[in-house]
Amino acid sequence: MRQKTDAFTRINNVIQSDKAVMSDACKALVLQDFSEKFNEYFDLIGLPRLELTRKNGIYTVQILFEAERIKKFNVLK
Repeated sequence: MRQKTDAFTRINNVIQSDKAVMSDACKALVLQDFSEKFNEYFDLIGLPRLELTRKNGIYTVQILFEAERIKKFNVLK
């Protein structure tokens, strides 16, 4: 029984660590998508940065960017 438990724990750890990894190519794609959307509201200085942390199975995602100005836009009512 213990071997099954140990095997399950190892497999679970592999699956969880695989979920925690985001490749640089994937990050670049996500940041490009965010950049396009943020450019509708701001004049960006460079590309946004992505900070991704995982604690207790929960991800904290921060998108950081600098902007020269906020663009004027109308809010639809």
